[in-house]
Amino acid sequence: MPDEKMMEFFKTLREERFRSWEEMLAGLEKRGIEIVDLWDGHCPNFDPALDQKSPRLAVYPPQPKPVGSFIIAAGGAHMFKSYNEAQPVADYFYQKGFHTAILDYRVDPYTDADSCRDGCRAVRYLRANAAKYNILPDKIAFGGFSAGGMLTGEVATHFDGGDPDAQDPVERVSSRPDAALELYGSFDGAAMPASALGFNLERQRELAAMSPSCNLKPDCPPFFLMETLSDDPRAVMGFAEKLTMFGIPFALHLFQGGAHGQGLYDGKHEVENVPHTARWAELAAEWLEDLGFLG
Repeated sequence: MPDEKMMEFFKTLREERFRSWEEMLAGLEKRGIEIVDLWDGHCPNFDPALDQKSPRLAVYPPQPKPVGSFIIAAGGAHMFKSYNEAQPVADYFYQKGFHTAILDYRVDPYTDADSCRDGCRAVRYLRANAAKYNILPDKIAFGGFSAGGMLTGEVATHFDGGDPDAQDPVERVSSRPDAALELYGSFDGAAMPASALGFNLERQRELAAMSPSCNLKPDCPPFFLMETLSDDPRAVMGFAEKLTMFGIPFALHLFQGGAHGQGLYDGKHEVENVPHTARWAELAAEWLEDLGFLG
């Protein structure tokens, strides 16, 4: 496909996915799910000219008893966000008894640092409003698929303890997630071998600044890693090795079948039906329960 046709294809795809994403949020709102502006109109580095909404969080209703929350970041090649990796996943874990929320984060031309700021803000927002949503404040998980999985790694390695002197009460609390679920999202450009065209030290510094594998520390949260052989398994196994080096707990599930980008793999919402790989969601729910997310 010539470059011009390829660019037109991606432009059309992006517009379609942006529309379907907004339709999803509108449908959630009709169900009584709260759509929150994470910065209430004062988002750092936000540019209205880029034709994206200020970062938002779709927050599901409180569960009957205090439980942990799972923030979900859909993938979409950093160009858009995919419905099948958002609402169906949030519904599944909510039905399992967890509190859930869907992050509407910024994508290209915004940077990884911008989307990471959105993810950290989402963790802070739920922690600061734990009583309102009946959430256990020390049980907030962040997880995502593909580009959202890469974002998960960034949020899980770029957190801080909050600023107790901040005027904004949300900024006073920690942005550290208590669990991180990287779902076919372990690709890390900073950890890739140099290409045959040579190694660029300045570019490597840029990649390393946001790279999860370059920013691991012993107090990072435990990780749940899921991938299939449609992606290069060396990436996720390499990341698991680095977690081992830092003494960070993790669960690794590498499945043979299933294409990239299929969310729950349950045959619904235009995704593949791969029963064995679909078990990842049940395994993740069990993992979160073991971490005390159901109280």
